[in-house]
Amino acid sequence: MKSFLLKCTAFIVLLLLVVVGIRTIIVRQKQNPNRYKLDASVEHIILGHSQPECGLNDSLIAHTKNFSQGGEAYFYTYTKLKKLIEVNPKIKTVYLSFSNNQLEQKMDEWTFDAVYINDKYPAYFFAMDWKEKKLLWKHNPKAVLQSEQLLLKNNLVDLVKYKGKIRPEIYWGDYLYLKRQKTDSLIQVNYVQTIVKERGKGISEINLTYLKKIVHWCKEHNIQLLFYRTPVHTVLSETYDEKAFDSIRKKHFSTVPFLDCIDFPLSNEEFGDFDHLNYKGARKFSSFFNQLVQQKITSEFEIKNILLSESQPEKTSSE
Repeated sequence: MKSFLLKCTAFIVLLLLVVVGIRTIIVRQKQNPNRYKLDASVEHIILGHSQPECGLNDSLIAHTKNFSQGGEAYFYTYTKLKKLIEVNPKIKTVYLSFSNNQLEQKMDEWTFDAVYINDKYPAYFFAMDWKEKKLLWKHNPKAVLQSEQLLLKNNLVDLVKYKGKIRPEIYWGDYLYLKRQKTDSLIQVNYVQTIVKERGKGISEINLTYLKKIVHWCKEHNIQLLFYRTPVHTVLSETYDEKAFDSIRKKHFSTVPFLDCIDFPLSNEEFGDFDHLNYKGARKFSSFFNQLVQQKITSEFEIKNILLSESQPEKTSSE
């Protein structure tokens, strides 16, 4: 019996050593700076959730890379931002999505629910500070354990397939080419009421906290940070509590320039749904956003002037 227990103990210890060894290999390869180096032409990065992921086609925005990703809370954006700037110190401008739904209480779920941890943790764990890892363990240890299993499983496949290497490409966000065009049908069934009912009350303190951390970190590292808001269909934007939204912005982020493009003119055919642009809308809005980037626009007043000038018909020589 004693011999059996010793063998079991030895096997468990050996298994743990193998797991730790594999994880160490994964972490070291994931931490390789070359994996996160951007093209020398990139001077600006765009961060955010699914709205800018669908709405900003970075191929139409000069010297800019879109790292927005659907379902991403500021908790994960914070980690991504720090790593990208660390490896690419030439980046001096960050455009960060700041929209109504990013303040909603459901952002707590985007941070701590299992489905989001399982999606984001394997991608960002190696770049997280211990404080962030500890916070996830505190709120959802089961999901973190599941994510550890996922990252071991998925990367072990790579290690075998690529002979001791993890595939070099990473996915930390990009422009998403969206084809759908559902706005008219959503209006017909009054789907906006479903959105309003699911919205809930209150704000996400954790998302607000990490937004403040992003602002503070950018200031400390001399990075120009600008907030922006992508276009939203009027059917949805009319349900927003703009007074509360503006109050939070002015109270906590009054020094951060805000490029508010929520009312950028688009037709129903250019929306994928109420708050996501399809490729048609993205093409139009991205061309406009390119002007903001190239002209270094930092205020809503300047945005309105550009829109006003574009809406004016050109004068002919006979006028």
